[in-house]
Amino acid sequence: MARLTILTPQEIDTLYAIPSLDDEERSFLFSLDEIDRAILDSLENNTARKVDYILQLGFYRAIGNFFLFSFQTVKADVEFIMQLYFPGEPFPKKQVSKNHHYQNRCAVMKQFGLRDADAGFQSQLLKEAKALAKRHVLSRFVLEELLSYCQLQNVLRPAYSSLQKIVSIALREERKRLVTKLYTDADKGLRGQLDRLLANDELFYNLTLLKKDQKDFSITEIKKSVAKQQLVIGIYRESQLLMPKLGISEQNIIYYANLAGFYSIQKLRRFADKNLVRLYLLCYAHHRFLKINDHLVSSLVQKMAKYADGADDYQRSQIELMETVDTQLRKQAAKVMAINIDDRIPDHQVRAKAFEVVPLEGYKQFLKDFNKPNLDRDFYRWQYYGEIALTIKKNIRPMFKVLEFSCTHDNLTRAVAFLRRHLDGGQPFRDYRYQDVPMDFCPKSLKKFLTYKVSINGQPAVKKVDGDRYESMVYHQLKQGIANTAVFVKDSHWYCSLEDDLIDIDEWTQNKEKILKELNMPLLSMDIVDMLNQFEANMKVKYEQVNQAIRSGDNPSLKTHYNKQGELLKWTLSYVRLDDGMNNPFYEKLPVSGIGDILKFTALATGFMKAFTHLQPKYAKLTPDPEVIHACVIANATGIEAKRMKEISDIKECDLERVGKNHVRYQTLYAANDLIMNHTAKLPIFAEYNLADYGVHASVDGQKLVTKYHTIKSRHAKKYFGMLKGVVLLAINANHLPLCLKVIGANQHESRFLLDIVESNTSDVEIVAVSGDMHSINRVNFALMYLFGYRFMPRFTQLQDKSDNNLVCFDELDNYKHHIIKPSKKVNKALIIKEWDNVLRILASLALKKTTQSTIVSKLSSYKKTSPALKALIAFDEIIMTDYLLDYIDSKEIREVVQGSLNRGESYHQLSSTIAKVSGGRMLSGKTEIELDINADSIRLIANAVIFYNATLLSELYQHYQSVDPDMAKEILRFSPVAWQHINFIGKYEFYNRGYVLNIQEVIKIFISGFRINISSVGRM
Repeated sequence: MARLTILTPQEIDTLYAIPSLDDEERSFLFSLDEIDRAILDSLENNTARKVDYILQLGFYRAIGNFFLFSFQTVKADVEFIMQLYFPGEPFPKKQVSKNHHYQNRCAVMKQFGLRDADAGFQSQLLKEAKALAKRHVLSRFVLEELLSYCQLQNVLRPAYSSLQKIVSIALREERKRLVTKLYTDADKGLRGQLDRLLANDELFYNLTLLKKDQKDFSITEIKKSVAKQQLVIGIYRESQLLMPKLGISEQNIIYYANLAGFYSIQKLRRFADKNLVRLYLLCYAHHRFLKINDHLVSSLVQKMAKYADGADDYQRSQIELMETVDTQLRKQAAKVMAINIDDRIPDHQVRAKAFEVVPLEGYKQFLKDFNKPNLDRDFYRWQYYGEIALTIKKNIRPMFKVLEFSCTHDNLTRAVAFLRRHLDGGQPFRDYRYQDVPMDFCPKSLKKFLTYKVSINGQPAVKKVDGDRYESMVYHQLKQGIANTAVFVKDSHWYCSLEDDLIDIDEWTQNKEKILKELNMPLLSMDIVDMLNQFEANMKVKYEQVNQAIRSGDNPSLKTHYNKQGELLKWTLSYVRLDDGMNNPFYEKLPVSGIGDILKFTALATGFMKAFTHLQPKYAKLTPDPEVIHACVIANATGIEAKRMKEISDIKECDLERVGKNHVRYQTLYAANDLIMNHTAKLPIFAEYNLADYGVHASVDGQKLVTKYHTIKSRHAKKYFGMLKGVVLLAINANHLPLCLKVIGANQHESRFLLDIVESNTSDVEIVAVSGDMHSINRVNFALMYLFGYRFMPRFTQLQDKSDNNLVCFDELDNYKHHIIKPSKKVNKALIIKEWDNVLRILASLALKKTTQSTIVSKLSSYKKTSPALKALIAFDEIIMTDYLLDYIDSKEIREVVQGSLNRGESYHQLSSTIAKVSGGRMLSGKTEIELDINADSIRLIANAVIFYNATLLSELYQHYQSVDPDMAKEILRFSPVAWQHINFIGKYEFYNRGYVLNIQEVIKIFISGFRINISSVGRM
């Protein structure tokens, strides 16, 4: 039986091969302390044994493993050690004995408290692997956690083959456990429902219908989503009871659901193990139900928002009309009153003359209209709702009937329950007595528009409720409640309550210390009183320093404006403008290269092809041609259809489709991007791109792109998309590298994804600070970013307004009244201290990623009715914002760094825009949310390849000129690697031209010999 493939050969070598070191690494790894020197002294005059000890010590420090080697195989390391510790002595000719080599190994192990992974420990590892497989059945996850476990236990990692075997057994037994448990615990009815998903219902398989995403908010698509929801609601209800019994984690539910989505129906039907298929389908139905509900709630909100916009337009036009009528009435009234004082008109003709102005038959209506003109906007708004009642019922009722709403207000809960009973029954709404209809949920000022009076059989008029308007009001209040997070749908991802997204309160109470320790986030373990005291002391000093710098003229960028009485009118801070250095004329001297050649060069240099693994690890040995991968990536990035790519390249259409489905996935693209960026980060020039001495400063910004097909994320935004729909590609850029990217809706606020996208960075580039524009700011991001270990440094506009309204202090406001920059409110220190435990629960839930961080942040930043814990978090956020704002006002260097980082992000957007519009327009071609993610990360991969190629060239030039012309080397640092005028993205693609590979050394030689950099043309990065 073939072994499970988990790591690539290169990754295996990283763990199990003798490391290749440079002199800088050798000087650190082969350094000796007093204990080491004592051990060497005990070896008397045996130089070979001493060298062997030092080698084993250094190799263990490097990668945590021991090796058998000869001195000749590690000759460079031996020569370094001989020169450092045994100068003048000859290179050891005789290899140490196995016994002495083993003794040295034991000495190193004793020093570090290590032990070997014996049979007993490997049994323990298998037990740990089985527990890990219950969390996530991804083989790489289990292996990485086992390696961490070995490190924590001070045990040498077992051989890779042993770990492969352990992981394979754990995954196999976990799958067997779930399948067996499903068969024994699932009743016959549930098994039948799962089997019917693979049944052919006339023209389509049920699963085929279920897999299709809702495209837009049309009633046709909404009804399809309702039908899909009803198709699996029975399975979902059963799964709610069954999942806890199975003991299956959320990660594994998603994993098995993805497998059901990946396999074709025919493939699933051919599976020998029917219960394994049922497991896939159960997880898929469970996960899919939640997503369908997300789409239905979004549809309800969007539809009701559209009707509200229509009502606003209607009332506006009606008010304009009534104001015109009112003007006419006033003119008529003025004429009638003028008759009474006209001496030329006899008294007996006054009435007749008045009726000439306003006819007798219309006089009463004239008086009524004149006495009380109807200029009530809400009157016309609800008149509009009454007129479109049939449309509202047709479009909203299907969603209302199948969604289960939870309301924080009991009045709305009663109204929802009443409307459900009414829709399920057959009683006409007019038959309900007024007192039987729940009306307390309705704002008092609007109740009058929902009622009318009617007299039956000559009886006194009684008050009734207009059923159409009542139904519209319920839907309107639900929409408002969802927006204000006062209404939830528990069975959904996006619209469940914040409490549902947090760590269970009982688990938190019992295991808080353990959870915080495992998170390893120092600020969460710090005493809040000590933290606040530090901020209080620093803040007092900063207020003094900032204002003193303004008065003394040490901050010349800040200009103050006073009136004649010497009173401060306003102050302004000059805007920092920096050139991004993009597409510098320097690049015009380079030979033009095709994007296919750039991808080939990058693949050979970085090995990113190894990231494109098969969806199923057991098929990993079926390696696709790199040329096909390159073609798939370009097709996805540029929107070129497979048939078109076949025509303009040397790749077969069938290969494109096969490789695209099995290998080019969002996960593999993400891993490939990481590999390229990790190699870019190792270039000598990369560290020189740091904007500040504290480390890597990143920026976050969104880019709007049109979508070719309608998806649930695609929205109208006339300013950006014209009459089309589009999405936003939110990217985080650090030292010119696009570290991570998320596709979000144009209606979603970018600030809610800030922490999520920063924490999603899995590359080797460690972010210290992050900037963004005003869209990156909300009421919790300063606090969250600080507590997660990042400096949040956005660019502020309208700075005086922000300063006047957002600065806080710990002591009395009067202490700062003489300052120019002064606080407007006092920190509620007592509340923060009191609620800190609840704040920590929120932060721990974010760190554990129980759900997507953006989901929790969205709720934290949009709750209208704030809990004490949320108020405390917001108060803490104000402290962090104040601390940063004072620095931002005081330091021109900070403002320049912030602007520089944002410029780099904009440069990437221009490059990605160029890539996206290759096939005719800045347009993503994905038909589903998953395909849009693939489009976006394909663009990112091509951009990373271009940046790597440019950075490699610049790095070589930088190293060359460092020794021959240091001033020129400094100028090269100012060139941005984000440039593409020397890259050809269009034309015919010849991927299988394997005889040609870009030789960057030849490019550099030509460059150095025939070109002198024009320093005057160089812009600052």
